[in-house]
Formats: sequence, C-alpha cells, structure tokens
Amino acid sequence: MRLTRRGWMGAAAGLAAAGTARAVPAGADGNAPTPTLPAGDFTIHSHGARDYGPAMAALRTYALDELTQLGLPGMTLCVTDQDGFTATLGLGWADRDAHVPVNESHRFQIGSISKSFIALTVLALADAGKIDLDAPAATYLPEAPWPATPITVAQLLSHSGGLPDGATIFPRTGDGRLWSGFKPGSKFSYSNTGFRLLGLLIERATGMPHQDAVSHFVRGKLGLTAMAGTISPARRPEFAVGYWPWAYDAVANPPRARLEFASWDPEDDPAGSIGATSGEMAVYLRALLAIGAGRGAPVLSDAAARRFATGVIAADEFGPGARYACGVAVVPLDGAPCLHHTGGMMAFSSSFHADPAAGLACFASVNARLGSYRPRLTTAYAVRLMRAARAGRPLPAPPDALGRFRVKEPAPYLGTFVSPAGGFTLTAAPEGLSVKTEDGVALAYPDGQDRFVVDHPILARHGLDAVRENGKVTGFWWGENLFGRDKPAATPAPSPALQPLAGVYLNRDPWVGGAEILVRGDRLVMEGGGPLTDHGGWWSLDKDPGGVERLSFEAKLNGQFTRLNASGWDMLRLTV
Repeated sequence: MRLTRRGWMGAAAGLAAAGTARAVPAGADGNAPTPTLPAGDFTIHSHGARDYGPAMAALRTYALDELTQLGLPGMTLCVTDQDGFTATLGLGWADRDAHVPVNESHRFQIGSISKSFIALTVLALADAGKIDLDAPAATYLPEAPWPATPITVAQLLSHSGGLPDGATIFPRTGDGRLWSGFKPGSKFSYSNTGFRLLGLLIERATGMPHQDAVSHFVRGKLGLTAMAGTISPARRPEFAVGYWPWAYDAVANPPRARLEFASWDPEDDPAGSIGATSGEMAVYLRALLAIGAGRGAPVLSDAAARRFATGVIAADEFGPGARYACGVAVVPLDGAPCLHHTGGMMAFSSSFHADPAAGLACFASVNARLGSYRPRLTTAYAVRLMRAARAGRPLPAPPDALGRFRVKEPAPYLGTFVSPAGGFTLTAAPEGLSVKTEDGVALAYPDGQDRFVVDHPILARHGLDAVRENGKVTGFWWGENLFGRDKPAATPAPSPALQPLAGVYLNRDPWVGGAEILVRGDRLVMEGGGPLTDHGGWWSLDKDPGGVERLSFEAKLNGQFTRLNASGWDMLRLTV
C-alpha cells in the first residue's frame, strides 16, 4: 500500500508503494517514451589545492548510470573539501515533460536532512543556556501529551525516546496521549514525531516560528538566508518538478517503474521541510565538516559541536555499525567515520556523506520517490573517489546501482510453486529472480528477508513471503494464498475471529498512507510488515514487540471493522 513517512507499514526494509509491469513498453500507455537524460558537466566554483578532475569524471559517469539504471528523472549534486574545492553538477531533467535540464539554480527538497538544522538550533539554544539537553523535554512543553516515562531533549535528538514515527502531537487514541515503545535511551527508533516536538520546543524557547529560529541560529550565520525553510507555494517555481510512482496501489517499486508528475505538497514540518540548491548545500557541508571535527563556530561552541557529532545509540537503519548522534548518523565508510543522513519526501530523495577527518563531503538529491531509494551510493562513492585522489591511489570501482535488486543466494528459492488456482516457477536472473506464470515472465525483487515483490500486474498486489521448514523453503504466501513447492500446499483455514479485521485500509493523506491486513490461518499479518501480535486492545508487528507503532481496529459494522487506527491516524476500509 501507500507510503508512510518512514515506511513502517512494511516498506522500511525494502521497496515501498508502487510498481509497474515490464510487459508494458515505454509509451504504450499513451505517454511518450522518456527522452535520453541530459548529462551536464561539473561547474567548479573554487579549485582549492587538489586536482579532482578524474575523480569528478568517474563520479559523473556513475551518477548518470544510477539515474539511467533506476529510471529516475534528474539529480543535483555538490562536492566540497576543507581546502576550498567546491563543484556542483546537474544531471537529467528538472522538468521531464517540458525538457528542462537540472541546473544549479534548481531547489530540491532535502527531506529529513532538515533534522540536522533543527538539532544545531537546539544545541545553539543549549549553548545560550535556554535548554538543558539532559532535562526531560516536558520541562519545556508541559502541556504536550508526553508518555508517563520522561524523555529527555537529547533522546529526542537521537531518536531514542521510543516515540512513534509519524503520530500527530495529539494522537486520536484512547487517552489522547503519546507512548514509548521501549525504555527511553535503550535503543533507536526513528521518530518524526520527536522532531516535531523539538520544533515546538524551539518555538517555546525563542518565541518565533521554528523555521525563523533555524534561520537566526544556523542559516543566517552560515550565509544561507536564501535557503527555503519551508516548502511553500510561493517558492514553487524555484524547485525542480517532482515525480512519484504511477501505480501506487502495488507493493513494489522496481527499477524503471513508471513515474508520473507529483502534486505539490506544502510543508513546514521541523522533521523535513527545507528546500536547497546544490551550492547552498555545499556551504552547509563545509560547516558540517568543521563541526564534525569539533570546531563549532560560528554556530556552536566546540563542546556542542563534539556532542552534535558523537554517536550515542546503534542505528542499523543507516547501515552496519552506524550510530545516531544529534540529527545525523555517524557511519563507518571503509573504516573511517562519516556524518551521514538521508531524506525522503513525497517526490524527492536525498543523501549526504561528510568525512570530517579527510575534510570531504558530497550531497545529492533526486527529484523522484522510488520506494526506499536514496542516492546514498552516489554520495558514498564521491567520498571514496576524493579520498583516493587526495592520497594518490587508483580510483575505486563504481558501486552496483542495481545491487539491492539482486539476490545474493538464489538457490533456496528456485523451483516451481503451485496452488489449486495456478502456479509459478522461479529461476535465477541477473536482477532479482525470473518469475514464469501462464501469463508470461516477470521479475521478482528482494524486499527484506525471505520476501520478494513482483513487477507483473497479475502478482503486483502482494509480495511473495517464503515459508520455511527446517530451514528449507517449502512454499510462498501470496496474500492469503499458499503456494507449495511442486504440489499444492494445505492452506490453513482462516481464523473466524480474525476475519473481521482483514481488509484494505486507507488514509487519503499520502504521508499516512494505508495498510492491507491479511489472515493466514490463525495469524494476522500486515502486507509487507509481517505477523501482528495482539496486546489486548491494540496490535503491533512481531518485530516491534514494545509497540512503537500501534494498531487498533474500530467501528465494527455488518460484521467487519471499518476503521484502522494506526498510531493515532484513521485509515478507512477500502472496498475497491
């Protein structure tokens, strides 16, 4: 189903939202085939002391290949170093339909990279003695419906408070209060709700809207007063056109999925509402390089800079070995720590990597949303290239743009799987797995452990969830249908007590999205999320035992529940 802000409804581990069939060639829907991407050249704004020419050529080649392989419209990119080198690059289309190439004046929505600006503002207020980072956040916003267990300001900054991801500040729940899914400070769980509360905390401490406070304490001091602090209709002409998947009701975004023009989504959310050019992001990255090296001026004290860039909680969502600090993650890149964050908006996907020790950084943003894709391979590759150039080493080989769509160990999944209604055969393929049915051949792409999504319209509605017995794959669930290896499996009868809960639920706000609830024997399952556990009054995913995100079924009528409350948001049963 549709996206949530971080995709907890089953999309976080892989691909979310929509797909399209390979059986439909480009242009067959009445639209013209996508023209060849225009390939711009780097604009060197300052040369510094190093020759990065070959590295920049390799980076440009890879970035263009990534856009082409994934079928994305355009990218803005900047690279910079601590010695003064700065370059920007525009690739592809800022407006695909009008054939307007990306240039350095186009703004892109940077999404959750905005959180680092919020964090810097909070730390600057702490420097000024207006906020104690280690005090309960309720000290500053006592009227907010906080959980019973106190959450500190620092825990909000590090996503370790246990708050839900996208709940409203005043969720529609039984007691109208927020909750923690685990003991605050004990682990990581990404929470936009926490950063919305930080935005309100900034407003309380400064007496001004959070975006004005960020401009005063951060952007103004860095000379970035023209940067867009909100996604507003008045500034829409400055932005590249955004694109999102055409078929949003399927469960996958395969490479080269059909995209369409996305609606404009005004946003003033502290969790992600900044629009920036590549040149502005180069200025910001140079500031982050200094802060990451412990030099806070002109924004922070040196002590606050060190706290900003010190990882405090394991955050595997950002990669193996990653730890989250204050609005940024600290990730190992070939053994050396980098500041890193990504950003996803409805129609933009962004990433940056900054290596404070080497003094190198890159930002990239694409004007499209394709599931969980972010241009993190591009920004990491840029840092690797520049490291090699500075050290006089051979340039590293480019990453595999389609690597996440390949199955590293296909053998356990290969074979023929059948049910009384039909069957399919899985064979190895360069991308994903090849799926052959009586309707033709398609591709299945990995979507988390033991799960695949298929780009054929006949199978696109559900993923294929592997069933194992003694470690061997013996079948696949597809929706509520069980396919057995080589012969039909005995599909367990659905629980009569659970059947009233099953169905498709939808909220028309694309940030809230929807969910499909399935009954597989005596288990309730969320499509793409996995089995659910009943806590007596609310449900959570098995993989979320404390219930950071909580579901409750409401408003029963004619034997079915007509409303699903998902972390305080209403989703209504959909019958088409």
